[in-house]
Amino acid sequence: MARRWEEQLPSGVETYWCQPSDANARGAKDFLLSGCDQVMPKVHARMSMHYQLSESTRQSRRDIVQLLKTGLEKLASHVPCLAATVAFDAVSKRGTMKTIGDDDGVLLLVTGADAVRTDLPSYAELERERFAPWKLPKGKAYPEALVNPIAAGKGHDGGLPACIFQLNFIDGGLILTAAFHHFLVDGPSVDLLFRAWAAHCQGNNEIPLYTDRSILSSLKRPDASEVQGLEQAMAARGCMVNSTKPDPDNPWSNLMAEPTKSAVISFSREAIMALKAEIAAQKPSAPVSTADCLHAICWTGLTRAKAALAEGENEMDSWTVFPVTFRTRSFPEFPINFIGNTTFMSGAVLPVGRLKAPEGPIDAAVALRTIIDNVDATFLEDGLAWVGSIDDFSTRSWLSSPPRKIDSGFTSWACLKYHNWDFGFGRPAALRPPASPIPYVFPLAGKTDAHGKEVIEVVIAATEETHRLLMKDVEFQRYTTDYHLEP
Repeated sequence: MARRWEEQLPSGVETYWCQPSDANARGAKDFLLSGCDQVMPKVHARMSMHYQLSESTRQSRRDIVQLLKTGLEKLASHVPCLAATVAFDAVSKRGTMKTIGDDDGVLLLVTGADAVRTDLPSYAELERERFAPWKLPKGKAYPEALVNPIAAGKGHDGGLPACIFQLNFIDGGLILTAAFHHFLVDGPSVDLLFRAWAAHCQGNNEIPLYTDRSILSSLKRPDASEVQGLEQAMAARGCMVNSTKPDPDNPWSNLMAEPTKSAVISFSREAIMALKAEIAAQKPSAPVSTADCLHAICWTGLTRAKAALAEGENEMDSWTVFPVTFRTRSFPEFPINFIGNTTFMSGAVLPVGRLKAPEGPIDAAVALRTIIDNVDATFLEDGLAWVGSIDDFSTRSWLSSPPRKIDSGFTSWACLKYHNWDFGFGRPAALRPPASPIPYVFPLAGKTDAHGKEVIEVVIAATEETHRLLMKDVEFQRYTTDYHLEP
């Protein structure tokens, strides 16, 4: 079936519809979306993976295309909703996700298979530049027209693909980009899907995935009289529930600021572990994680920089916003292999003075861990009831505008263990977000750098002035080994 958006595909791009290899998984289907799936209705999460190729001939590139295509067909049988389109219903103000017919499949775009692309940097150049997001020109590696917000009122013949993959062959390697609509997945789900796709390509046993979203569907809409109590209970646990967007058509409207630049920063794992050990000695009742410590270092550094710039000079407190998942050690009952959205946006707050003090990272890490450990069955029950009370997710949901100042927003990308995404032609050297138009922090999985040191990479989008202060911040630089700023 022809889809109206197909005319927006760039010219010269090979298009493959990777239909489920199991015919029983094809056909028209409606897929359940829970309230947790609905909360970011106009967001496609995009990412790029960078692979070096020891051999790159026309035949070897064609073999890779076939390998990935076959693996996607098997994955689509495993998770049929990957082949769906997503649309927004103007009447119900709810998103929908469905397949239309037997020809639906996962969209795989391919460029450079016959002759490698010369309009993208070579692998060697990307490696020298730390695979920086700004090295990929806008629109060259993603189908930009298909990852913009969904227009209200369109049917599924005009909806957007739930996910899109684009394979770009370059001199010395390849760039695999992906875009996932947030109706479909959260960060932990993306990791599971890539691992399952890689397993299918390698001919290994399937990775078990939990695809029944009904466990996150609230059966009862709360009465209006109950909503305030729900919000108070969620807010007491750090959940960002008091939020209204100033511009419903722009999911980032509350976070827009001065133009941002990105930096790829390497943090010493040894230094982070030293902070973790210090916290364990001082606060044995608060078992913080390595991720908590890294988040605390970035939060305190950004707070010091913004205080030095006199931003929000009347603000006494500093907020950091981050997703908290139900898949946590404090809630072992929840299936960790769930495919769908399992996160609530939460926030931790501390006085600016405490964050700027020498013990700031310690206090910050403990505050973050307290929020995360609040997740339990009651948190889930209250949260599902709360999202069930929302009438219009386009004006009230995560990443909207809390009535307070946010000093740092964080993603859940640290859960993306991309080193395990080996499809059969080697492990990726790097995972990167696109260049971000909003101030945001993207922690990534740990790796070993060119000098054999264990590091954790973070991509920070902030104003140029903020970056300049961070690069001079002695406390912040205690933890970093490399700070590569966009020119």
